[in-house]
Amino acid sequence: MTAETYIRDLEAKEARELALLQRMPRQPLATAIRQTVRAATPVQSTGDSGDSGDAASHKGLSRPHVESGSGDAGDRPVPRPRFELLEAPADGRQVGVYWLDVARNKAGEVTGQAAPTWICSPLQVAAMTRDAQGSAWGRMLVFSDRDGLLHRWTMPMRMLAGNGEELRGELLAEGLTITSSGRDRARLVNYIGQARPDVTARCVTRTGWHGDTFVLPRETFGDTDAEPVHYQAATLDGVTLGKGGTLAGWIGEVSTRCAGNARLVLAVSLGFAGPCLDLLRMDGGGFHLRGGSSTGKTTALRVAASLFGAPDYVRTWRHTDNGLEGVAGMHSGLLLVLDEIGELAPKIAGQTAYMLANGQGKGRAARDGSPRALTTWRLLFLSSGEVALSDLVTQAGGKVCAGQEVRVIDLPADAGAGHGLFDVLPYDMTAGAFADSLAAASAKHHGHALPAFLNALVADPAKARDALAKLRDTIAAELASDHADGQVRRVAQRFALVAAAGELATAYRLTGWQVDEAKRAAAACFRAWMEGRGTAGASEPAAMLDQVRAFLSAHGESRFTAWHGEPGDRVTINRAGFRKDGPDGPAYYVESEAFKREVCAGFDAGAVAKVLAGAGALQVGGDGRLTCKPRLPDGRSPRVYVITPALWGEA
Repeated sequence: MTAETYIRDLEAKEARELALLQRMPRQPLATAIRQTVRAATPVQSTGDSGDSGDAASHKGLSRPHVESGSGDAGDRPVPRPRFELLEAPADGRQVGVYWLDVARNKAGEVTGQAAPTWICSPLQVAAMTRDAQGSAWGRMLVFSDRDGLLHRWTMPMRMLAGNGEELRGELLAEGLTITSSGRDRARLVNYIGQARPDVTARCVTRTGWHGDTFVLPRETFGDTDAEPVHYQAATLDGVTLGKGGTLAGWIGEVSTRCAGNARLVLAVSLGFAGPCLDLLRMDGGGFHLRGGSSTGKTTALRVAASLFGAPDYVRTWRHTDNGLEGVAGMHSGLLLVLDEIGELAPKIAGQTAYMLANGQGKGRAARDGSPRALTTWRLLFLSSGEVALSDLVTQAGGKVCAGQEVRVIDLPADAGAGHGLFDVLPYDMTAGAFADSLAAASAKHHGHALPAFLNALVADPAKARDALAKLRDTIAAELASDHADGQVRRVAQRFALVAAAGELATAYRLTGWQVDEAKRAAAACFRAWMEGRGTAGASEPAAMLDQVRAFLSAHGESRFTAWHGEPGDRVTINRAGFRKDGPDGPAYYVESEAFKREVCAGFDAGAVAKVLAGAGALQVGGDGRLTCKPRLPDGRSPRVYVITPALWGEA
């Protein structure tokens, strides 16, 4: 293009714009500004960003919009390029969003309205959304799929930053029909971006409680007209909530039949306890059903998942820690159900337990080095597997900490009644048949208990909170006294929360159980956990004693030289000390460095020595110190730790 051609085109464009302005009605500047920023109704007609026209000023979508002129008598209405939402068939057109462009002659003058171009099936931008800090803006999109099912998706505006491919992919997956024309489907981004609905709502990026409102990806409980609250995310695929059958069917064929089976009742109560955790501001944690194959573990998981949706609500542990972080973030306020802990990589098992219970993901940096927003959640999780979490940790060479054992409660799946997971069976039914019938009933009736429970909670959140707190505290006091170790009391509190949630659901007539059924189940499972733990005190001292025993059992012959050795005895390689046999068993004289670096690996050596002394398994020096200075067979008199045979009696 030459300079002369460019100037002629520019002059022609200016002339056309001047003619258009001369035909527009006169109005004060303030009025024009108000019209420009005026919000449109949820069903909007807007101009395309690439064309002339005030997108925000158009209202009334089911009929073409023209602007009347005010000037000479010969003036005629001037069409404006815009979007139109046609919600009922008209003029032979199908329903949907249309782009109405203007027709121009060869000189570039507007001559009329061009033929409407269909963009997509009916799509309303119902509300503008932003978070409590005035950021994270979005749009609430409402549309129906081909089956007539209504969809509501609160879309982050950042999805409009690119070419809209990700946005169109999500809408297509949700059931919206979009034109196949590449040029025309690109206008969908403009249609959504330019919409200015009257309603403004608050968006949140995690499920669960927000004030007295409980938010799910597709539904909000306890919402208010003054400040609607909605879940906003780039996708809704993370949580597989759904409904099937009826609530009465679920109560009669699933929940009621679990009565008398402590682990099944605990699993159902866990589903009700998920929303109660955040209501009481308690820390998260999990329950792990450990046992051999075909004991009924998966049945318990499916029964718990039936409160939320179909059997595919159950997930597996087969995730990276980053992937599991994302899954946890989408299940805040709910119960996360995870099958087969053996699929979890052993090297991340310990840190994963802490992450899920603590409710916070990894800290990450943005491109400029500034910290990104953390992913947070508060949830309970139910897990299963043939091994315990501690087995995975030790398999990777790690050490099981008391914090992990408290956060993930290891519960034997076998109830000890000869029926695997089950305490009792229906008349004339085997354990396998009972498990199959529960699985079939859970697949048929599901997804109704959670909404019913949430509706009951949001009806009076303060009353529900008080009732839960009183029940929890009463049951926890019965499970563990004030004199119990702090770790035991923490676990008792979690069992008590689950029991309280089950009892509250029973009071709401959602379980079909008798009063105290959930309480009895929690007490039975708590006793099973205590038996498996082996002590009512803190777990660290027992773990310390076990580690010292394990080291001496493995290396007592090879790394400890006999006190009364013979000249021909083999040389001790990498010696850790001396072994002195006595009538009650051998005493071990452990060198200080070997004691600190190897015997006590992973623990504080001073704490281990105090535990040994408290158990009567460590000889205390004459000066009151925990080490002694005997003359060793090699003539030295260093300070050593003398471990007595009483260590084995303490086992």
